[in-house]
Amino acid sequence: MQLSRSAIVAKIPHSEKALLVQPLNGQVALMSGEHAKAITGLTVGAPLPESLPLTDLQQAGFAVDSDDQDRALLAAAWVEYLSELERSPTQLIVVPTFGCNLQCTYCYQEAFDPATSLISPESVDAFFRYVDRFHATESPRPYLTLFGGEPLVDTNVHHDRLERFLKGARERSLEVAVVTNGYDLTAFVERLGRGPVKEIQVTIDGPEAVHDARRPHASGAGTFGRVVRGIDALVAAKIPVNMRVVADKENLPTLPALAELAERRGWLDLPETLFKTQVGRNYELFGCAARQKREQLFDRVELWSRYLSLAEEHPALRRFHKPRLHGMRHLAETGEFPAPNFDACPAAKKEWAFGPGGGLYGCTATVGNPHYRLGSYAPEIARDEAAIELWSGRNVLSIPECSKCSLATVCGGGCGAIAAHRTGHPRSPDCRPVRELFGLGAKFYGLDRE
Repeated sequence: MQLSRSAIVAKIPHSEKALLVQPLNGQVALMSGEHAKAITGLTVGAPLPESLPLTDLQQAGFAVDSDDQDRALLAAAWVEYLSELERSPTQLIVVPTFGCNLQCTYCYQEAFDPATSLISPESVDAFFRYVDRFHATESPRPYLTLFGGEPLVDTNVHHDRLERFLKGARERSLEVAVVTNGYDLTAFVERLGRGPVKEIQVTIDGPEAVHDARRPHASGAGTFGRVVRGIDALVAAKIPVNMRVVADKENLPTLPALAELAERRGWLDLPETLFKTQVGRNYELFGCAARQKREQLFDRVELWSRYLSLAEEHPALRRFHKPRLHGMRHLAETGEFPAPNFDACPAAKKEWAFGPGGGLYGCTATVGNPHYRLGSYAPEIARDEAAIELWSGRNVLSIPECSKCSLATVCGGGCGAIAAHRTGHPRSPDCRPVRELFGLGAKFYGLDRE
């Protein structure tokens, strides 16, 4: 008898308890620290105490008779993952321009694409020809995301391009999401309200002074007031809002004030189908931006440890954002652990990106970076199938380091772009602190209380 290679023991901070998780079948158990220590002893053949029946551990898949049984668990989970993947829609990300009317202090795109030209009508048509060729029969239907740069600038040509994308999407039963800085958002709400719109993602980095210092207009003027009015306009039009915060040590302490603003404006009273939030970590992708301060960046454990501490002091944060923390939120809300994750990188599988100049890329992180170009969609379609296969075949079974790791089917191998930038190859790992985030999530959601 042995501990399953995929079983994960996670200590819960400031608690005598620990979680035992088997991601391959979704089994989770809360146990004492003493029992957790005894279970880890199975890896070296140590006996279990009588208070911890081996039969229970076997039935839950925490313990297995042999490596063959462990491999059978993995194979069954892989089939479940592939089935889940088939039910997930593909995201088609289009960058109409890398030009932007803001000068954010942490913009990662400034390092590799200075072009500000807007996508041509001919390239919009070429994009939809590509969709018709490669995604016409997909079910569920893909969805289109307009990214940037900034796709919503209040000029006639930007309005024209948006209408072309909305029309093409409507004709193909595709929904459209937009990632915008929100500065000119009110000028587009009427057009967006005619659909088909999935959601609008808008970033606010804190209360007014903090946001304006981090996300100023190109003229140097503040942007906060216009962004807030844009969100209010979306809410009034019942267009779903995904409000994002890019968090680091500079602005995280001010999130309670932002949460209170969201409460006052009634945003947090809306259902998640109309208003949700995400807190994303400010990090180096391909190097630090010109005004980005490396010492201000969090690692993942630091970010969520600090966030959880802030939430204890400021209850409004618990309404403002509920972090996923590798499935702990899902477990707390549904009583079920999510399906195993064999691949955290959707590039060239469930995500594709299209640059304004006709370039084809795997994801938002790589779009516009010539080193990661996978072909062209305009003026003609040309795909580098060998390069695409490096990304499309990336998962924890094809990454040597991941294939030996007990955390692999939760971590999913991390971000392929970060891994490729660091090692020169996408089939290398970008490791995530799974145990630590399990523990933080269990504490945040009260899973340590029986």
